[in-house]
Amino acid sequence: MDSVALFLLLVAAIFLIGVIGELIFERTGVPDVVWLLGVGILLGPVFHVVDRETLGDVAPYFGAITLVIVLFDGGSELRVGDASRAAPRATFLGLVSFVISSGAVALISMLAAAVGWLPEGWSWLHGVTLGAILGGSSSIVIMPAIRQLKLPSSLSNLVSLESALTDVLCVVVAVASIHIAVTGATELTATISTLLRAFGIGLGGGLAVGLLALLALKRLRQSVHAYPLLLGMLLITYVALDALGGSAALGILVVAVLVGNASELSDALGLVRSARLGQDVVYTHDQLTFFVKSFFFTFMGAMLGPPWGLVALGVGLGVLLVAARIPAVLIGMLGTGLGRTEKGLLTVLLPRGMAAGVLAILPAQQGMTASDDMPVVVFAAVLTTILLFTVGVSVFRRQLPSEPEETTAAEPSMEDAAEKDAMPLASSPADAESAESSESPAIVPEPPEEPPGEDPAPLPRTDDTL
Repeated sequence: MDSVALFLLLVAAIFLIGVIGELIFERTGVPDVVWLLGVGILLGPVFHVVDRETLGDVAPYFGAITLVIVLFDGGSELRVGDASRAAPRATFLGLVSFVISSGAVALISMLAAAVGWLPEGWSWLHGVTLGAILGGSSSIVIMPAIRQLKLPSSLSNLVSLESALTDVLCVVVAVASIHIAVTGATELTATISTLLRAFGIGLGGGLAVGLLALLALKRLRQSVHAYPLLLGMLLITYVALDALGGSAALGILVVAVLVGNASELSDALGLVRSARLGQDVVYTHDQLTFFVKSFFFTFMGAMLGPPWGLVALGVGLGVLLVAARIPAVLIGMLGTGLGRTEKGLLTVLLPRGMAAGVLAILPAQQGMTASDDMPVVVFAAVLTTILLFTVGVSVFRRQLPSEPEETTAAEPSMEDAAEKDAMPLASSPADAESAESSESPAIVPEPPEEPPGEDPAPLPRTDDTL
């Protein structure tokens, strides 16, 4: 079989396994990424269908695109409204968990370097970078899981927001550590100056491009090219900010938060017309995320391999992350009254994912010395945490009391906002009741009489879909 035919069959197999994995996940609760990692392991270290050195050559290109997609997905899901209302507990838990986890990983990595498991030149800066990469849970793994598992709303909301916040923490701290290592700014003054410059350029560029993206998409809200335009702007922004010496990752995050919270920002600014992501944009982004996720987790599995000591170290770090999560949950949940089962479930809701995998490629790509073996360690740790997450959730989920379904007033997600745009708007509560009753034509309720002397209910403002 020639190489082109083999390549096409592999691509088709990865897509099919990704789809089948999601169907299995809906029935069993086993995340689809487990099967994708398994396929990668079969293709790489087991049957050697794909060469690890070849994958290493394409990793910087694939990793850059994946990083942009992951950052936009996580940033656009981070709701400003949620951050202002539900953030105190989630932020506290996220910060405690990040500090304990990243500190434990950094310490163990230094011990591993002392016994020769890690290359010469491994320093505390390498340890901090590795700790930051593995310090936070993956929103792209957790959020679909908690939706499918139908966990109690109190836990699902907390963990969703925590994972979104820690994604940001991982990116910011890891990128800062890499930047310090590459530039060689070891003095405190030089380090602060370097970080402020990089983050200032990233923040300013992200704000400018984010506002420009809102204006551009507002004009093209009916165009099928809205998402290609948005993706192109994100890629150009990443390249431009990196060339200017700024934090490209932070800039993409800022753009994502602005675009994802377009409606809320319009309300805050008092604009007559509100803007939000359109249904076509959301669905196209979801499909692209599925493609990227399928390929990247397969890529991570294929990259696992000798030296097996690094794989063993990654497995050990994955177990360590679960152990570090225990005191983090105990401290973060003080005064909440959660029982042992709920705290146990929070402990295992820690899988690492695409963000950690992409960040693991950055050190060597940016020229950080003694970091070539970091991806293998991180990929093994990611696989371990996902497996422990799968087993732990299945155990603690059975012990949770059943919770009646209830309607919450949570902020809408990207998908919810898009579906809301496609629904007709009622001009008053009476219209809403009439719309509901129109599904049963046999019963036509009388319109309620308005109290004398009161003005009719004002029409709600209409939203423009990006």
